[in-house]
Amino acid sequence: MRKQFQIAAVVSAAALLAIGASMTSFAATGWQEEDGTWVYYNKAEEKVTDKWEKSGDNWFWLDGDGYMATDMLIEDDDDYYYVDANGAMVRNQWIAIDNEDAGNDDDEPEVHWYYFQNNGKAYRKKGSTAVFKKTINGKTYCFNEDAQMQYGWVDSEGQTDYEDDAWANCEYYFGDENDGAMSTGWRLISITDETGADELQPGDAFWDEDQDRWFWFKSSGKKQTNKDNKTINGKKYGFDEYGRMIADWYTKEATPTTATASQGDPDYTSTFMFFSSPEDGARYTKGWFKVVPGYYLHESKYEDGDNYWYYADGKGHIIASEIKTIKSKKYAFDNYGRMKKGLQLIQFTSAGETKEIAAVYADDDKNLPYDTEDNFDDTAQLLQEQLASGEYAFMYFSNDEDHDGSMKTGKQNINIDGDTFTFRFYTSGSHKGHGITGVDDKKIYLGGKLVCADKDEKIDFYLLQDDTVGNVQGDKVTMGSLIKAGIFKEDATYDKKDETKYIPTISEEEFAKTYACINTSGSVLTSGTKKDGDDYKITLKKYQGGKVNCMGDTLQTAYVEKVILK
Repeated sequence: MRKQFQIAAVVSAAALLAIGASMTSFAATGWQEEDGTWVYYNKAEEKVTDKWEKSGDNWFWLDGDGYMATDMLIEDDDDYYYVDANGAMVRNQWIAIDNEDAGNDDDEPEVHWYYFQNNGKAYRKKGSTAVFKKTINGKTYCFNEDAQMQYGWVDSEGQTDYEDDAWANCEYYFGDENDGAMSTGWRLISITDETGADELQPGDAFWDEDQDRWFWFKSSGKKQTNKDNKTINGKKYGFDEYGRMIADWYTKEATPTTATASQGDPDYTSTFMFFSSPEDGARYTKGWFKVVPGYYLHESKYEDGDNYWYYADGKGHIIASEIKTIKSKKYAFDNYGRMKKGLQLIQFTSAGETKEIAAVYADDDKNLPYDTEDNFDDTAQLLQEQLASGEYAFMYFSNDEDHDGSMKTGKQNINIDGDTFTFRFYTSGSHKGHGITGVDDKKIYLGGKLVCADKDEKIDFYLLQDDTVGNVQGDKVTMGSLIKAGIFKEDATYDKKDETKYIPTISEEEFAKTYACINTSGSVLTSGTKKDGDDYKITLKKYQGGKVNCMGDTLQTAYVEKVILK
């Protein structure tokens, strides 16, 4: 709003004579012209000083010497008035008056604006320490004790703050020096923040020293602060302690001294919310979004610049360390809040727990790797008891993260280091989605992966329990290694030419409870004669003692009756 602009001017003699037409002149009383200006004599024929006198519809001010004032700010009885170039009191009008201090300070405006009411008095603050606001032509303005319109950032006492950090310390914004109307609703304001880059989110241009930031001002004119769920036009917005609209990643918990130590803590992660761009700012509430993690959320991945999927709950906080059901599908979120895809090794907070995640291990984790077939088998063997109990689980989530990413169950073909392997995951129960560790459909699974003989071996023996020669439960051993370890010995009575016969040195029961013979398709063999990759011809007999234990499940096995090597 551009106000009526008036600056002091020289009054011509013709103008003074024109004034006389509206003033009744008498010989010794009333208005008289003296020394090129006007004076006023009362009934006692004394010259009036420091007083208002009326002529027609207008009031005129007589100064200390009795002369009519023109183009002047008048202070009378603790009120301010203004008389124009003709000396008439100004009413219902904005007036701009030159600022005597302009130039002495960079912050001083060239002029000060005043508004004079119908009674001629300027709006001014008196006594109160609160903001003095007045509505003029539908807009609200603020005036100080000197009746000067305040502008820009105004503090809680109604004074303009010219400092660079005024945006942080003040509650109101009243436009620029030639406008001054109180801001309500959204306003984009240029600010200077010398500490922003270090204390907020380093690396983002959004936090540079010079910023253009959105603020929201209530109907009272006060800026919105300290709120992360403000509904405006049907969308949720957030505002920091200084009133800036929050954008990008935000949490109240992050500081330069605490963020590094807290990263990866699910309780810390779940305090984060994600707001849109600095130009938009709307909060992502209860839904999916794919972005680069924030500096204080996950510093190393922030530096990498990779995008990940996150999910916000109804209050805008991201889900962390949880397997969460979303629209009837289950998804896994690690302790940094990232949705996981593909094959994952997950540790739960307690045995059998399928919701809260204690840890998600990377496939190339130094302690529990599963990035190759051998690493997977070693890790699964090491954790077989925990996998069987549900404390740990290999789980599989769609690799098509942009269109699915949900948990898979049942039979799945999964690629590990370029090779494809058969997995099976529970389809129901408290361990739904866990890779099976035990027996399913007469086959053995460890961490969900089907236990098969190596292709070049054709058949292997899977250890159901530790054996007497130091092999560990879960190992696969060949017939050649069993012979070498003394589990079989040569039959001295066998004298067939060019053949050697081996017979077991342990009982049928002990063998059947210790070893299960498997082929390359994962089937557990219980009878027949098979030839392995070393040309041992192995004759199997079904164990008549019944099924044996295999990781808490039961399995029909066989014992080896004899082995022939040509």
